[in-house]
Amino acid sequence: MKDKFFQGGEKMDLNVLYNLPDFANSAMPIGWPIAIYFFLTGSMAGLYITSVIATLMKKEEWKPTAKIGAVGALVLLLSAPVLLIVDLNQPFRFWHLFVYMNPSSPLTWGSIFLTLDAVVCVVYTYYVLQENSKMARAWGLAGLPVAIAGHGYTGFFLALSKARAFWNTALNPALFMVSAMVSGLAVLIILSNLWLRRYAPTMSAEQVEKNRGVIGTLLRLFIVFIVIDLFLIGSDLTVLASSDTESYAMLQLLTTGEYAIWFLGIELMLGAFLPLGLLAHPRTRMIPAVQYCSAALVIIGIFVMRVIIVIGGQSVHLT
Repeated sequence: MKDKFFQGGEKMDLNVLYNLPDFANSAMPIGWPIAIYFFLTGSMAGLYITSVIATLMKKEEWKPTAKIGAVGALVLLLSAPVLLIVDLNQPFRFWHLFVYMNPSSPLTWGSIFLTLDAVVCVVYTYYVLQENSKMARAWGLAGLPVAIAGHGYTGFFLALSKARAFWNTALNPALFMVSAMVSGLAVLIILSNLWLRRYAPTMSAEQVEKNRGVIGTLLRLFIVFIVIDLFLIGSDLTVLASSDTESYAMLQLLTTGEYAIWFLGIELMLGAFLPLGLLAHPRTRMIPAVQYCSAALVIIGIFVMRVIIVIGGQSVHLT
């Protein structure tokens, strides 16, 4: 709407914007590239942390796990920044994030953590592949806080958004890290099975059994983190149910609204409860086909979780 005002004796037009909440609700500032970025960096963090744990085990049968995790983490880490650049309105100005830093901005810290992540991960992967155990352990331990901060900040970044009920919760950083471990372990279980299938013919029966034991340990960790993830999701839903109108509206979207099939059907049933059921019994747990299926379902579930958090979190109108 145009109003008139006078400046220096001249009449001028002034555009006045009314109904700002409606304008704000029509925009979705964070889109699919960021949801995919959150998924990739989460899986990367899970792979890296598990790889470091394998390195610290100091056992021969854990070396393949350390190598697979390190290489997988590096591949995901190097591909993730592309999504951030794509999401920028002016991609060729991505270097501004490093030149014009704002210490109070989570994006600044995210850029720092991502850069440190890349440096540490490259060096750590090099020493792991060279089987220099001493240096690999040193760099791996040094990189753990960076990996945790590098992905934990994404949950912290969303938690600072006071206008978004689904984001503005202290549970987000913990939920992001736990789900990162879940997706990282899922990827590692698939890759470890593929590696064992490829190299088992060249191993002794004892070596094959030891490597299967490593996968069994990864599966038990996998189950534990899925259960923790479900607990945090349940806690988040409880908070939404007992909070203000906007929070309750988000709960309705997840349970009875447009995101119900994605949240209840894919994220929870297919992506968590079904894999838990398949892996519950020790005998079925060690069947490779069950492991592939369970891990793949969990990866899909965690990806859908990221999409629901990022896209769905912006679906409730601002008040």
